[in-house]
Amino acid sequence: MGVSIAGKRLVTSSEVGRHFGELLDRLKEGELIVLRHGRPKAVIVDFQSYEKLHQELRELRELVDHLNLYIEIQERRGDRVLSAEEVAAELGLR
Repeated sequence: MGVSIAGKRLVTSSEVGRHFGELLDRLKEGELIVLRHGRPKAVIVDFQSYEKLHQELRELRELVDHLNLYIEIQERRGDRVLSAEEVAAELGLR
C-alpha cells in the first residue's frame, strides 16, 4: 500500500479512506503524503512529530521577533546594524 518517492511515503486519498487505521499504526515509519488526483493535498504525521514541529515553529517565530527587536534597537541607538547571520553568530546559534 502506498508508494515511496525520494524517501517520502505517498498514499492516495482513497487508500487513506480504506486503510486509515492501518496507516495510523504505520506513522512511526514517518509521515505520509496524501495525493488526490495525483497531486499532494495533505500530510499525515504522528502527534508527537506534529507537536515537535509546532514547538520549533513557535521558537523560530520568537527568534525572528527577538532579532527584529535587536536590529531596531541598534538602529535607534545609531549602532552598526548587524546582519541576521552576524546576530545569530553572536547569540551562538551558528
